[in-house]
Amino acid sequence: MLTQRPRKVASAILRPFRERLTRVVMSRPYELRVAEPGSLAGTTAVVTGGSGTIGRAIVLHLAAHGAHVHAIGRDAQKLSDVARDAEKVGGTCTTARVDLADDDEITAFFAGLGRIDILVNCAGGSSRGQNGPVWTIPLSVIDRVLAINLRAAIACTRAASAAMIAQHAGRIINVGSVIAHHGKAGFADYAAAKAGLVGYSRSAAIELGPHGVTVNCVSPGIVLRGEPTLEEIERVRETNVLHRMGRAEDVAQAVVFLAGPGAAFITGQDLTVDGGRSLGLRGDD
Repeated sequence: MLTQRPRKVASAILRPFRERLTRVVMSRPYELRVAEPGSLAGTTAVVTGGSGTIGRAIVLHLAAHGAHVHAIGRDAQKLSDVARDAEKVGGTCTTARVDLADDDEITAFFAGLGRIDILVNCAGGSSRGQNGPVWTIPLSVIDRVLAINLRAAIACTRAASAAMIAQHAGRIINVGSVIAHHGKAGFADYAAAKAGLVGYSRSAAIELGPHGVTVNCVSPGIVLRGEPTLEEIERVRETNVLHRMGRAEDVAQAVVFLAGPGAAFITGQDLTVDGGRSLGLRGDD
């Protein structure tokens, strides 16, 4: 398990008040301390969407636990920053710009790796500014959302599974969303993609299990990005029963658990990391 460095008790008590008085920088540098050094030592991991908020956190946590991480993303500068930060936490990371809509690029990338122990399909995103009711979303937008959230994960899993089957070992972790479980108005395309990812993960787990490969999902709730306003912070705190903001680290720690030795007998599962947002009547908030 990865934790931030211990803080003074007084600081912990004052933190909720500081959130109300100051803007929170979500892209702050990570300070990671490894509770079990080297638990992933000697493994090779691939993280798609490695330059995004959640993907970056996953890369750093895997690297801090000893995995050599290949981070895939679209922004070369952000990927370079991720690799630099991985070194700061004592890990190693190489980067690659791979078009996840190009099957040939995906095949070539995974074929060039040789061994792969961990695949984290984190690339994704909603239609954001183009979202809306189902009858208003352009089909081109729907195709794009399905492609990056679902098809890309299927294509990467297909490419990586060949090496994992040959090794008779491997971990595949798909990053979904709680929206897949309960839906959300205005995001039907995104909900469909993430729900499909859960179903695909369970089916792939059945097929790959006899080959020593586990397949699981991690489904986050709201994880704020950038510099949220005080209003956004308060709104998000009220959407879950733990009354705090979801952090990229929370998702990354779940991924590290599923990639590690403690999850060797877990497959076909969807681990919800949302502070209880999806409990009761809160699921649509």
